[in-house]
Amino acid sequence: MRELSLLSAAAEVPDRLCLVAEDQAWSFADVASQVTAAIHMLEERGVVPGERVAIAPEVDFDAIVWLYALFEMGCPVVLLHPRLTEEERADVTRLAAPALTIDGILDLSPRPHIPPRPDVPPERTLAIVSTSGTGGASRGAILSRRAFVASAQAHAANLGWTSEDRWLLTMPPAHIGGLSILTRCLTARRAVVLAEGRFSAERVARTASEQQVTLISIVPTMLARLLELSPSWVPSASLRAVLVGGASCPPTLLARALERGVPVVTTYGCTEACSQVTTQRLDQVGAVGSGAPLEGVGVRIVDGEIQLSGPTLMDGYEGDRTSPWTSDGWFRTRDAGAFADDGQLVVLGRLDDMIVTGGENVAPAEVEAALEALPEVAEACVFSVPHESWGDEVVAAIVAAIEPFDRARVRSALRDHLAPFKHPRRVAVLPSLPLNRNGKVDRAAVRRECADSLKPFA
Repeated sequence: MRELSLLSAAAEVPDRLCLVAEDQAWSFADVASQVTAAIHMLEERGVVPGERVAIAPEVDFDAIVWLYALFEMGCPVVLLHPRLTEEERADVTRLAAPALTIDGILDLSPRPHIPPRPDVPPERTLAIVSTSGTGGASRGAILSRRAFVASAQAHAANLGWTSEDRWLLTMPPAHIGGLSILTRCLTARRAVVLAEGRFSAERVARTASEQQVTLISIVPTMLARLLELSPSWVPSASLRAVLVGGASCPPTLLARALERGVPVVTTYGCTEACSQVTTQRLDQVGAVGSGAPLEGVGVRIVDGEIQLSGPTLMDGYEGDRTSPWTSDGWFRTRDAGAFADDGQLVVLGRLDDMIVTGGENVAPAEVEAALEALPEVAEACVFSVPHESWGDEVVAAIVAAIEPFDRARVRSALRDHLAPFKHPRRVAVLPSLPLNRNGKVDRAAVRRECADSLKPFA
């Protein structure tokens, strides 16, 4: 598939901007010369087209060149998150059995020119990407080249492309959110701007402004850090969309962003569907929901569960024979959701997180949204602990926006927004909520941290 060929892109638009860092920019022709060098190095190490190769890519130039070289060779990429422990990395590589694990920098010495390779079959695996593990142990989703191209086309049909587009890469390509930015921009022959290193709000804000970034993908925690930089920080005029996904966006955070002029469009997606499933349009900035299903993506709600179909879906999980599919071929996300009257998907959290208290179902995301809408609450994480009478007891960890935290006032305010059975019975006030490696709230870590500090809400 030529859409995912960097060498083909260089033949088509050699002088167009491909990659940008803080102090350097590379055209497609420039990057092609480095991809050529990487292909020679891989061949010298005995890698042949079609063999799996593992890499732990950070947000840096060398890592992206290695990825483009593997795309070119038709080598399925086994992605290792840079912050995996040695034990976790060994578990992934043992299961995926790559022929080589890339560990080193590029040799930049000149190498013989390599023309674009023959078309790689669209059904061949492009990447094996670990899920975040929110519903249990992490698993590797097997994603084909066809699925990534279909995902890129669905994005283009929704937000479109301009000739000036530059997408800021803020998360490592080992994460589906980072990898899909590379594949979308490669397919569209557009530039990727690198926010190199681990996430820094200061660096992201500076790079977005200096490099005239037009598109950014971040999780809510990253957005909050950007807004905390300075009361006077506002996005540059070039920025046309900030895609916020990976977790629900608290209404107070969304309101703060809109007041600052940040063009936030919320999105819902998953690793198993090559990232985006639903995304708001630019004329829906500020609306409640995560947008309507993208073109070609099927979304339905069955017994409260979000289920998916379409060409962006994975081929299965690596080494896992448990079927995630329904009898009629839909992927079961284990996410809870519903459609709003305007057709937007409203995500209510994980089905596995659903709390059953006194026979009533409580969605943690709904309670978190109600808490975070109050001026006293900066962030909230709602979960349950066993209760001898109710089955589950609804509890919450809260980061206070106003000190001292007035439990009685917050409990009273919730009465106008939530049925009584949804109210947290006990609360722990934390300085911050622990996050997992993908920037999402780590519910298991919150539960452990709050074990001895939960106190009656009022």
